[in-house]
Amino acid sequence: MAYSRMTDLDRAVRLNAAASYLMKGLSILVGLAVVPAYMRYFESREVLGVWYTIQTVLQWVLMFDLGLGNGLRNKLAAAVATGDREAVSGYVSSSYRLLGCLSVTLGIAIFLMAPLVPWNALFNVPAALVSPNTLAVCMCVVGLGVVAQLFLQLVNGILYALQLSAAVNAIGLTSNALILLFVSIAPGGGDGESLVLLGAVNVACMLLPLAVATAVVFRGGLLGVPVSWGSFSWSCARGALSTGAVILFLQLVWMFVASTHSVLISLLRGPEEVVEYQLYFKVFSTLSSLAAIALAPVWSAVTAAAAEGRYDWIRRVYAKGALLALGVGAICAVVAPFLQLGFDVWLGGESIRVDGLCTFSMSALAVTLVLQNVNASIGNGLSFFRVQVILMGLAAVLMIPLSGALCLLTGSWAGVVLAMVVATAPFQIIEPVACLRHLRSLEAGAAAARPRAGRSVSRGDV
Repeated sequence: MAYSRMTDLDRAVRLNAAASYLMKGLSILVGLAVVPAYMRYFESREVLGVWYTIQTVLQWVLMFDLGLGNGLRNKLAAAVATGDREAVSGYVSSSYRLLGCLSVTLGIAIFLMAPLVPWNALFNVPAALVSPNTLAVCMCVVGLGVVAQLFLQLVNGILYALQLSAAVNAIGLTSNALILLFVSIAPGGGDGESLVLLGAVNVACMLLPLAVATAVVFRGGLLGVPVSWGSFSWSCARGALSTGAVILFLQLVWMFVASTHSVLISLLRGPEEVVEYQLYFKVFSTLSSLAAIALAPVWSAVTAAAAEGRYDWIRRVYAKGALLALGVGAICAVVAPFLQLGFDVWLGGESIRVDGLCTFSMSALAVTLVLQNVNASIGNGLSFFRVQVILMGLAAVLMIPLSGALCLLTGSWAGVVLAMVVATAPFQIIEPVACLRHLRSLEAGAAAARPRAGRSVSRGDV
């Protein structure tokens, strides 16, 4: 039985990874094609930099789900693994009701606050290029869309828990393909009007696939359990929130460390350099994203394995993840000499001159992202958060001063990227040691509990 279950876990991870690679391969093509399409759509590189920054800022809103998405992912995976049908229904229903209330509140706040924020100053863009009113309208439209996405993307937590991570990748691919289709065929106009129109289309493209996936999960009976939407269980809500609150904190910290590059570069170096950063990022994040595909099913699989006491399997996953990071580093070293040729072919007349420091910093970033994915997936799957909370919190504190210092030292936006690599290095080194020690502790506790259970049964029989 144990061998069969672990074989099923291995098979689920492999099948999801294989299907996700197909989806990600298509996503890479879409991602590469959308950059020159954006350059054609916007007349000004500076406004394109603003659009990239808007996307970054509004992605932050997706973090404010009280941790319910990942809390549901952990609790639902364990409930499915142990066959607890009542818990499955309770966690799903309670999470949706809580997140629905939160989404309405955030939507009202964004609608009221968007016109009051000095967006031009925040994005460092002149009012003559994009008027304050146009920027406020764009932020309001996209902000409300992101709030709706916040609610609908709860389905991703369910899909992950059901070992259907490939479906999550398919949702993202569909959204990005629809956006590419629009940008490719829409005529570029005045930059202000183009910004608002793209914001509205972006909202529609993000929401439609999530809405379809939600309908398929519940109308198609993928959960295997009827969900009573009128019920609400505080015990289930607390269970999802207790785990989710810690993961939310870690998400916010990670967002500050890894998702503020465009904002920091815009403020420290200017919005035009955000475009150059994004070009490098498209190439090197592709490598870390390919590694992330193989790791996407790991989180929920680790939760299921830990619930069944399969600690050796988790150790093997850790070892494979470390090798994956080394492989990404080796690929970056091979790609670097050909980067200029790649930019020239990809961007044509819009190509940029490759810089050695920028190439090195983005290579280091790619390896760091893989290590972060490995450590966070296994730590989160085990609900082992102590080291991650302390060291990633420290990284967030260091991020801004390190970025400023390294930008001054290097005279380049690469300083922001190097700041992230340096700030997170202690976590990447210490977390594996602490996590493996935690696994040994869990294993020793499980071994000590088995003899006690056996003695109890014997006395009862006598």
